[in-house]
Amino acid sequence: MSTDVAGGLVLGLVERLRRVGVPVSTGEGVDAARALEATGLADRERVRAALRATLVKRRDDLELFDRILDAHLALAREVAPPALDAAEPADTDAAATTLLEDLLEALRHNDAAALEALARLSVDLHGGVEERREASERAYLYRILRRIDLGALLQRALRTRLDEDTGLGRTLALNEAIRRSEDFRRLLAEEIRRRLGASSAERGAVAELLEPAAVDADILGASPEQLATMRRMLRPLVRRLAARVAQRRRRVRHGRLDVRRTVRASLSTGGVPVRPAFRRRHITRPELVVLCDVSGSMAEFAGFALALLHALSAEFTRVRCFAFVDGVDEVTDIVARAQAPLEPRHLLARADVVGRDGHSDYGRVLTRFVERFGDAVTQRTSVIVCGDARTNHRPAGVEVLAEIAHRARRLHWLNPEPSSDWDTTDSAISAYARHCDSVHEVRTLRQLEAAVVAML
Repeated sequence: MSTDVAGGLVLGLVERLRRVGVPVSTGEGVDAARALEATGLADRERVRAALRATLVKRRDDLELFDRILDAHLALAREVAPPALDAAEPADTDAAATTLLEDLLEALRHNDAAALEALARLSVDLHGGVEERREASERAYLYRILRRIDLGALLQRALRTRLDEDTGLGRTLALNEAIRRSEDFRRLLAEEIRRRLGASSAERGAVAELLEPAAVDADILGASPEQLATMRRMLRPLVRRLAARVAQRRRRVRHGRLDVRRTVRASLSTGGVPVRPAFRRRHITRPELVVLCDVSGSMAEFAGFALALLHALSAEFTRVRCFAFVDGVDEVTDIVARAQAPLEPRHLLARADVVGRDGHSDYGRVLTRFVERFGDAVTQRTSVIVCGDARTNHRPAGVEVLAEIAHRARRLHWLNPEPSSDWDTTDSAISAYARHCDSVHEVRTLRQLEAAVVAML
């Protein structure tokens, strides 16, 4: 086999492996191409063995490597989902309002026929599928769910029932409403898939292998399968993060060189400073307050952020967690008892986070937080706000955030939206950023981990 053929095959494979998080160096790629020159392509298992030996360094990557290799050999060209255009289709306010009211009634009464019809109408109004056919099904679904805010509708549908019921009746009502909302999500996905004219099941399955690994998948737009994978990955992620933080603390344990003590100690070794003396640094462990937006699609991100930050509680003298939509409540005990990332419904059902209409209201939330829990923020406290900073065109409460920043030791903001979407429509992130010590884009678990390390 020629060098060009081997090199072309290896280049494409290396690119895809790097895309899903398998580390491959340039030298290893060269070794793989040379190995293929020796083995040829006639025997598939020999090709697999040669590429495994040259490209894979970690046992944990072997299964993923085999799947990517099979996909790479099966496809004639690279399959990669293009980015969705940031522009959203225009729609009339009247039609959108009518759609939301009809959907609310259908969710309350479990009207299957109405939900199916409303799924088609939602795609018509908010999908823009006919205008752009190159975006992925998941991207269209995220756009539609963001416009209709299914989480807020679910809260409205539940409000009356939950006020009337207690105990088992309340739990059953919550589970039934969640099932209906999941059914509607499925109907939306099916309608989008039908309009896009989905390709064959085999090609779709292969293309799925080439999407970013779960650690690099967009949390807000992740599929149910990817979210399940992320939850499984969270525990090893926490262990790795804790090890990184501990290692960094060990590096900074020693302070600046103490010249006087070093010279004095060197007298016993003939003036040679064999044992340098350092001024021991006093490492403080601050308190941590986490304030998380759990409205709509933000709820999935909040579950990961709360679980990750609370798992690092050993690095702080105290950790307090708060959740909010247009009301705010403390959820420290709920997070502490959870054995895995919290499901959004747990926070919505067990905490008083919905105050009025179930839409994010940062100004009201920040004011209520200071009134109810202002004593949680002191000069020893690091405050982390997790949210998309979308105010729904309501007062942003920037002056209240400035007050919190003045009281706190540090103030950080984690935003799971792409930075290209910041300050669009109702986003007030730049106004908030003026009072923050740092603002981080945390669309993925990898970015979330890096942000936490940078803040601690």
